[in-house]
Amino acid sequence: MVDVHDATAYSLEVVQTPVSSSGESLLKHYANLIIQRAPSILKYSNILAVDGYFMKEGFIREVPAAGLTLITKARQDANTRYLYKGVQSKDPGRKKKHDGKVCWKAIDKRRWKLFYENDDLLAYEAVLWSVTLKRNLKVVYVKAKENNRYEILVSTDMELTAQKVLSYYRLRFQIEFLIRDAKTHTGLEHCQARSEEKLYNHFNMAMTVVSVAKYQTWARLPDKEQKAFSMRSIKTYCMNKYMTETIFSNLALDLS
Repeated sequence: MVDVHDATAYSLEVVQTPVSSSGESLLKHYANLIIQRAPSILKYSNILAVDGYFMKEGFIREVPAAGLTLITKARQDANTRYLYKGVQSKDPGRKKKHDGKVCWKAIDKRRWKLFYENDDLLAYEAVLWSVTLKRNLKVVYVKAKENNRYEILVSTDMELTAQKVLSYYRLRFQIEFLIRDAKTHTGLEHCQARSEEKLYNHFNMAMTVVSVAKYQTWARLPDKEQKAFSMRSIKTYCMNKYMTETIFSNLALDLS
């Protein structure tokens, strides 16, 4: 779970990926994982940000049905079409819904709204029809000024602002810091057990320790904006405190 205000991640649960022989595709496994835990997740947020691997019809059809809004990254050649907003013909028959395929290397800026710009990039928003997913998507098109490289972010919620789509997707990277701290300081990879239950407990303990330490020592600071969270400093402090107390305890010295 990512705290949007503090821009930092906390561990909710670590679940091991099953072996390929389990008979269930990985994408189906991940979808079921989220759906089963949706009631718990929805207590905190209805936004689920995932990387481009999950930009597939099955996942995007099933997960939003559980009440979650999906934010993900599309392929750079995503098959999408503009929505037709012109005057409809009075002739009988099906009304026109779409109006041309999107060319991502040269978007029609008349159909996009510029909502963000800085020295490095431009960000546009639009609602488009996804041919592959067979549904409308809120699309954010982010283009670098220097080399014209671009990224395509999408949301299943048409009412979610483009700025939030961009911000929430970027916050996914906070997960990497959480895993890094667990690997480096709380022994995430140091378990040699073979039991699935023991591994589950070990992985979750390692990640939870980082989350608890972050909340107890950093998240409640009044000036945390000026101080970066450091699991190394916390671990060093706790070790020094433990060693000092042990020495004085064994020597039976009066600490007063």
